Amino acid sequence: MSSIPEFPAIPHQGDGTVDSVWRRAPKRPVASIFIHAGAGYHSVMNEKVHLQACNDAARIGMSFLRAGATAPEAVEAAIRCLEDKEITNAGFGSNVNIDGVVECDATVVDHLGRSGACGAVPGVKNPITLAKKILDTSSQPLSLRRVPPNILVGQGAKVFAEEHAIRTVRNEFLVSRNAKDRYLRWNEDLRRAEANKRSRTYPGESWSGRRTPTPGPYEKAANPANNSQLRDHTSAVLTGTWNEGQPDSPDPARSPLGGNGSSAVAAAPDSPRSSPPGTSRETPDPPKTSVPSPLNPSSAALEPRGSSLVPMESVDCAGLRAESPYLAPMPPPSPSHDGSASCDDGEVDMADDFDYYETYGFDASCDKDNTDHTTARHPGNTEAGMDRVNDTVGAIAIDFQGHIAAGSSSGGIGMKHRGRTGPAALVGVGTAVVPEDPDDDLATSVAAVTSGTGEHMATCLASGKCAERLYQGTRRGPGGRDIDEEDEHTILESFIVDDFMNHPGVRNQPSPGAIGVMAVKKDTTGVYFYFAHNTDSFALSSMSSTEREPLCVMSRLGKTRHVAQGGRKVRL
Repeated sequence: MSSIPEFPAIPHQGDGTVDSVWRRAPKRPVASIFIHAGAGYHSVMNEKVHLQACNDAARIGMSFLRAGATAPEAVEAAIRCLEDKEITNAGFGSNVNIDGVVECDATVVDHLGRSGACGAVPGVKNPITLAKKILDTSSQPLSLRRVPPNILVGQGAKVFAEEHAIRTVRNEFLVSRNAKDRYLRWNEDLRRAEANKRSRTYPGESWSGRRTPTPGPYEKAANPANNSQLRDHTSAVLTGTWNEGQPDSPDPARSPLGGNGSSAVAAAPDSPRSSPPGTSRETPDPPKTSVPSPLNPSSAALEPRGSSLVPMESVDCAGLRAESPYLAPMPPPSPSHDGSASCDDGEVDMADDFDYYETYGFDASCDKDNTDHTTARHPGNTEAGMDRVNDTVGAIAIDFQGHIAAGSSSGGIGMKHRGRTGPAALVGVGTAVVPEDPDDDLATSVAAVTSGTGEHMATCLASGKCAERLYQGTRRGPGGRDIDEEDEHTILESFIVDDFMNHPGVRNQPSPGAIGVMAVKKDTTGVYFYFAHNTDSFALSSMSSTEREPLCVMSRLGKTRHVAQGGRKVRL
């Protein structure tokens, strides 16, 4: 009987072509960073300056991620960049309270849902750093089994900062020229309103000079019931009560210093930088990384800074300046400007990565064919270049370990009551993270940050509700019961319209319900970035570790829209 010969097994060698087919390289992890600079109204004249702030923050956050930083560390770095820019209502340049003091709020939430927050803290230049320190220490045991705090407010937060070597400064070093101008104008309006109120109540008696935290002129906010779009833009612009931010430049005609414009930025953009009463003036447009020095009060002008930006290849990003828009107004956009700015490097197409949804109310053209942006929504061309609101800033980051984190920072509303704590300090209101479940095969996690009318967002727990909606895939249905929804953009629209604007505690209030939300959903299939807002504009940027430049966009609502939204998927 013959036997079948046995041959030794031949190890598979293969050529390069076969190996490339059978041996695919494993996917490299991708980190990403997402930034917003506030929902409100950003003038087209200064649009590129706002987008440059988002661009810079995204670059800094990504540089930390590429260096191996964790997601909370990247969030802190990105928001510090925004806090150091005068154009944002966070850190230096924030609104001041009724006593002329800057009090800031901030929160950081990590991938496990743990948080660190500070509220109404004075004298801290970078409140996001304080919030991050509170987060770090919240997991460290204390003696006698005491529970470490995850939120501190007021002087207690400032003392904590000093105990942990976080630099504190005097109040005058946190007040910008524009914040001073706003304070003087509103203080004068408040004085007149209180005098009129007292004269009506007690005829013949003079006003005692006592201030209250409720300004008379600003009580006349837009009533959603009087407008089919549930908002009154003109009233919002004139009263500055849309959200956390306030008008940056006072109306020269209403300035308490008279009509000569000596301190009104709109009339004299080179006016001296000043501070609230009792504080000293600062150096000309002080560098954001250093503490400004007081100047002689007789100083009459400021010299604009030179640009320190690295030139970019992008056509839309070319010409961005480092100067403050209040010192050197930017030229008007070209007629074909569509309200967005792309910072791509040729390898990433803005049109492919940012998706706009006309059916959900996003007007990608911003009425560019029939609207003059410089005059469309404002009573006169003299105010066309002014930013009417600057609001809470926020960031979401995903590191190379796949961990997600989010953070917010804000100076709050102008002329607020001392000690008022805003949504940026409240987990589930301004910032929220839904951590992934260990038994979830898709490893889904969601982060959301919001910007808008803080008290209304607190009423409906805005960021937490939005994150849960995206995580669960539900929206509000008939009778207030949740129903399943697979389309995330429908979920976001329903969140703003049903969960927020039609909330019983928001719908019938005298102040309008304004909100902008930025959310990121991460699972094994990719990273999905979403944003939506019912305000006039929303400044955002995003960047992944596979991209060389951030993608920036100024989303605008348009005249006939209720909700504007868009998003992108990060390429893995």
